[in-house]
Amino acid sequence: MAHPDGRAAAPAGATGTTGGNGPRTGRRPKHPRDLALRPFPVISAEDPAAQREALAGLRAWAEQSAEDAMDWYLRDKKRKRTGSRVLQGLAIAFAVAGTAVPLGTAAAGGSGQGWGYVLLAVAAGCKGFDHFFGLSSTWMRDIAVAHSLRGELNAVRLEWATDVIRAGPAGARTHGPLEPAEIERQLALIGRLVAAVRSEIESETADWQAEFSARTRQLQEQGSLPAADRAQGV
Repeated sequence: MAHPDGRAAAPAGATGTTGGNGPRTGRRPKHPRDLALRPFPVISAEDPAAQREALAGLRAWAEQSAEDAMDWYLRDKKRKRTGSRVLQGLAIAFAVAGTAVPLGTAAAGGSGQGWGYVLLAVAAGCKGFDHFFGLSSTWMRDIAVAHSLRGELNAVRLEWATDVIRAGPAGARTHGPLEPAEIERQLALIGRLVAAVRSEIESETADWQAEFSARTRQLQEQGSLPAADRAQGV
Protein backbone atom coordinates (compact mmCIF):
# COMPACT_ATOMS: atom_id res chain seq x y z
CA MET A 1 0.00 0.00 0.00
CA ALA A 2 1.41 3.42 -0.91
CA HIS A 3 0.54 7.08 -0.62
CA PRO A 4 -0.40 8.92 -3.82
CA ASP A 5 2.86 10.88 -3.66
CA GLY A 6 4.90 7.72 -3.75
CA ARG A 7 5.32 7.44 0.02
CA ALA A 8 5.32 3.74 0.63
CA ALA A 9 6.85 1.09 2.76
CA ALA A 10 8.73 -2.11 2.42
CA PRO A 11 7.96 -4.83 -0.08
CA ALA A 12 6.83 -7.97 1.59
CA GLY A 13 9.43 -10.51 2.42
CA ALA A 14 8.96 -14.22 2.78
CA THR A 15 6.55 -15.27 5.47
CA GLY A 16 8.38 -16.43 8.57
CA THR A 17 8.00 -19.95 9.87
CA THR A 18 6.70 -20.64 13.31
CA GLY A 19 7.84 -22.78 16.11
CA GLY A 20 6.32 -24.12 19.25
CA ASN A 21 6.94 -20.90 21.21
CA GLY A 22 5.58 -18.45 18.66
CA PRO A 23 6.39 -16.90 15.31
CA ARG A 24 9.87 -16.21 14.03
CA THR A 25 10.11 -12.98 12.11
CA GLY A 26 11.07 -13.33 8.44
CA ARG A 27 13.96 -11.42 6.90
CA ARG A 28 13.16 -7.86 5.91
CA PRO A 29 14.67 -6.02 2.98
CA LYS A 30 17.26 -3.36 3.87
CA HIS A 31 16.04 -0.73 1.42
CA PRO A 32 12.21 -0.81 1.43
CA ARG A 33 10.16 1.16 -1.07
CA ASP A 34 6.57 -0.08 -1.05
CA LEU A 35 4.31 -1.29 1.71
CA ALA A 36 3.11 -4.48 0.04
CA LEU A 37 1.18 -7.38 1.48
CA ARG A 38 3.14 -10.31 2.81
CA PRO A 39 2.34 -13.66 1.19
CA PHE A 40 -0.63 -15.21 2.91
CA PRO A 41 0.32 -18.44 4.72
CA VAL A 42 -0.87 -21.80 3.49
CA ILE A 43 -3.78 -22.91 5.66
CA SER A 44 -4.56 -26.53 6.42
CA ALA A 45 -6.69 -28.07 9.18
CA GLU A 46 -6.55 -31.75 8.29
CA ASP A 47 -5.46 -32.72 11.80
CA PRO A 48 -4.81 -31.00 15.16
CA ALA A 49 -1.12 -30.44 14.35
CA ALA A 50 -1.96 -28.78 11.02
CA GLN A 51 -4.59 -26.70 12.77
CA ARG A 52 -2.05 -25.44 15.28
CA GLU A 53 0.44 -24.72 12.52
CA ALA A 54 -2.22 -22.77 10.60
CA LEU A 55 -3.01 -20.62 13.64
CA ALA A 56 0.69 -20.03 14.28
CA GLY A 57 1.21 -19.10 10.62
CA LEU A 58 -1.70 -16.65 10.71
CA ARG A 59 -0.35 -15.09 13.86
CA ALA A 60 3.14 -14.72 12.32
CA TRP A 61 1.66 -13.19 9.16
CA ALA A 62 -0.41 -10.67 11.13
CA GLU A 63 2.46 -9.73 13.46
CA GLN A 64 4.99 -9.35 10.66
CA SER A 65 2.58 -7.21 8.66
CA ALA A 66 2.14 -4.97 11.70
CA GLU A 67 5.90 -4.78 12.20
CA ASP A 68 6.41 -3.91 8.53
CA ALA A 69 3.96 -1.01 8.78
CA MET A 70 5.39 0.18 12.08
CA ASP A 71 8.99 0.02 10.82
CA TRP A 72 8.12 1.98 7.70
CA TYR A 73 6.38 4.75 9.60
CA LEU A 74 9.41 5.02 11.89
CA ARG A 75 11.75 5.27 8.88
CA ASP A 76 9.49 7.83 7.22
CA LYS A 77 9.41 9.77 10.49
CA LYS A 78 13.21 10.06 10.41
CA ARG A 79 13.20 11.43 6.86
CA LYS A 80 10.43 13.91 7.55
CA ARG A 81 12.00 14.97 10.85
CA THR A 82 15.31 15.69 9.14
CA GLY A 83 13.67 17.69 6.35
CA SER A 84 11.47 19.61 8.76
CA ARG A 85 14.35 20.54 11.06
CA VAL A 86 16.54 21.64 8.15
CA LEU A 87 13.81 23.88 6.73
CA GLN A 88 12.87 25.30 10.13
CA GLY A 89 16.51 26.01 10.89
CA LEU A 90 17.03 27.71 7.53
CA ALA A 91 13.88 29.77 7.99
CA ILE A 92 15.11 31.03 11.36
CA ALA A 93 18.61 31.73 10.04
CA PHE A 94 17.38 33.65 7.00
CA ALA A 95 14.81 35.56 9.06
CA VAL A 96 17.49 36.67 11.53
CA ALA A 97 19.83 37.56 8.68
CA GLY A 98 17.07 39.45 6.90
CA THR A 99 16.66 41.61 10.00
CA ALA A 100 20.33 41.93 10.92
CA VAL A 101 21.76 42.74 7.50
CA PRO A 102 19.82 46.01 6.97
CA LEU A 103 20.57 47.08 10.55
CA GLY A 104 24.25 46.29 10.18
CA THR A 105 24.65 48.02 6.83
CA ALA A 106 22.69 51.04 8.08
CA ALA A 107 24.97 51.29 11.08
CA ALA A 108 27.95 51.17 8.73
CA GLY A 109 26.48 53.92 6.59
CA GLY A 110 25.38 51.66 3.74
CA SER A 111 22.03 50.46 2.50
CA GLY A 112 21.22 46.75 2.79
CA GLN A 113 17.47 46.99 2.89
CA GLY A 114 17.12 45.21 -0.45
CA TRP A 115 19.11 42.22 0.76
CA GLY A 116 17.00 42.16 3.89
CA TYR A 117 13.86 41.70 1.81
CA VAL A 118 15.55 38.93 -0.17
CA LEU A 119 16.60 37.03 2.96
CA LEU A 120 13.16 37.40 4.54
CA ALA A 121 11.59 36.11 1.33
CA VAL A 122 13.88 33.06 1.41
CA ALA A 123 12.89 32.45 5.04
CA ALA A 124 9.22 32.60 4.06
CA GLY A 125 9.95 30.23 1.19
CA CYS A 126 11.46 27.68 3.56
CA LYS A 127 8.36 27.85 5.75
CA GLY A 128 6.12 27.59 2.71
CA PHE A 129 8.00 24.56 1.39
CA ASP A 130 7.61 22.81 4.74
CA HIS A 131 3.91 23.69 4.85
CA PHE A 132 3.10 22.65 1.29
CA PHE A 133 4.88 19.29 1.44
CA GLY A 134 3.67 18.67 4.99
CA LEU A 135 7.01 17.59 6.41
CA SER A 136 6.29 18.67 9.98
CA SER A 137 2.67 17.47 10.02
CA THR A 138 3.59 14.11 8.43
CA TRP A 139 6.38 13.69 10.95
CA MET A 140 3.85 14.02 13.78
CA ARG A 141 1.39 11.60 12.14
CA ASP A 142 4.13 9.02 11.58
CA ILE A 143 4.99 9.11 15.29
CA ALA A 144 1.33 8.70 16.27
CA VAL A 145 0.72 5.77 13.90
CA ALA A 146 3.93 3.95 14.90
CA HIS A 147 3.13 4.29 18.60
CA SER A 148 -0.45 3.15 18.07
CA LEU A 149 0.67 0.08 16.09
CA ARG A 150 3.29 -0.79 18.69
CA GLY A 151 0.73 -0.56 21.47
CA GLU A 152 -1.79 -2.75 19.63
CA LEU A 153 0.86 -5.33 18.70
CA ASN A 154 2.09 -5.57 22.29
CA ALA A 155 -1.47 -5.84 23.59
CA VAL A 156 -2.29 -8.70 21.21
CA ARG A 157 0.94 -10.52 22.09
CA LEU A 158 0.23 -10.16 25.79
CA GLU A 159 -3.31 -11.51 25.44
CA TRP A 160 -2.02 -14.41 23.33
CA ALA A 161 0.64 -15.23 25.94
CA THR A 162 -1.99 -15.05 28.69
CA ASP A 163 -4.18 -17.48 26.75
CA VAL A 164 -1.26 -19.89 26.29
CA ILE A 165 -0.39 -19.79 29.99
CA ARG A 166 -3.96 -20.44 31.00
CA ALA A 167 -4.13 -23.43 28.63
CA GLY A 168 -1.64 -25.36 30.76
CA PRO A 169 1.66 -27.19 30.12
CA ALA A 170 3.06 -27.32 26.59
CA GLY A 171 2.76 -31.10 26.39
CA ALA A 172 -0.96 -30.92 26.95
CA ARG A 173 -1.35 -28.28 24.23
CA THR A 174 0.51 -30.11 21.47
CA HIS A 175 -1.67 -33.20 21.36
CA GLY A 176 -5.34 -33.55 20.67
CA PRO A 177 -7.73 -31.14 18.99
CA LEU A 178 -7.97 -27.53 20.05
CA GLU A 179 -10.99 -26.39 21.96
CA PRO A 180 -13.42 -24.38 19.79
CA ALA A 181 -13.34 -21.55 22.33
CA GLU A 182 -9.52 -21.43 22.13
CA ILE A 183 -9.64 -21.29 18.33
CA GLU A 184 -12.17 -18.48 18.42
CA ARG A 185 -10.08 -16.46 20.87
CA GLN A 186 -6.92 -16.82 18.82
CA LEU A 187 -8.67 -16.00 15.55
CA ALA A 188 -10.26 -12.98 17.21
CA LEU A 189 -6.83 -11.71 18.30
CA ILE A 190 -5.41 -12.20 14.80
CA GLY A 191 -8.38 -10.44 13.21
CA ARG A 192 -8.11 -7.60 15.72
CA LEU A 193 -4.46 -6.98 14.86
CA VAL A 194 -5.06 -7.10 11.10
CA ALA A 195 -8.00 -4.71 11.44
CA ALA A 196 -5.95 -2.33 13.60
CA VAL A 197 -3.14 -2.16 11.03
CA ARG A 198 -5.58 -1.57 8.17
CA SER A 199 -7.45 1.09 10.14
CA GLU A 200 -4.29 3.01 11.09
CA ILE A 201 -2.92 3.01 7.53
CA GLU A 202 -6.25 3.99 5.98
CA SER A 203 -6.80 6.75 8.53
CA GLU A 204 -3.31 8.22 8.08
CA THR A 205 -3.59 8.03 4.30
CA ALA A 206 -6.97 9.77 4.38
CA ASP A 207 -5.53 12.52 6.59
CA TRP A 208 -2.60 12.93 4.20
CA GLN A 209 -4.88 13.12 1.16
CA ALA A 210 -7.14 15.69 2.82
CA GLU A 211 -4.18 17.81 3.88
CA PHE A 212 -2.54 17.62 0.46
CA SER A 213 -5.79 18.53 -1.30
CA ALA A 214 -6.26 21.51 1.02
CA ARG A 215 -2.72 22.73 0.41
CA THR A 216 -3.08 22.33 -3.35
CA ARG A 217 -6.41 24.17 -3.35
CA GLN A 218 -4.91 26.97 -1.25
CA LEU A 219 -1.97 27.29 -3.65
CA GLN A 220 -4.30 27.43 -6.65
CA GLU A 221 -6.47 30.07 -4.99
CA GLN A 222 -3.45 32.18 -4.12
CA GLY A 223 -2.10 31.81 -7.64
CA SER A 224 -5.42 33.01 -9.11
CA LEU A 225 -5.61 36.16 -6.99
CA PRO A 226 -3.37 38.36 -9.17
CA ALA A 227 -5.35 37.49 -12.32
CA ALA A 228 -8.63 38.22 -10.53
CA ASP A 229 -7.30 41.55 -9.30
CA ARG A 230 -6.18 42.53 -12.77
CA ALA A 231 -9.60 41.64 -14.16
CA GLN A 232 -11.30 43.82 -11.58
CA GLY A 233 -8.91 46.66 -12.30
CA VAL A 234 -9.74 46.54 -16.00
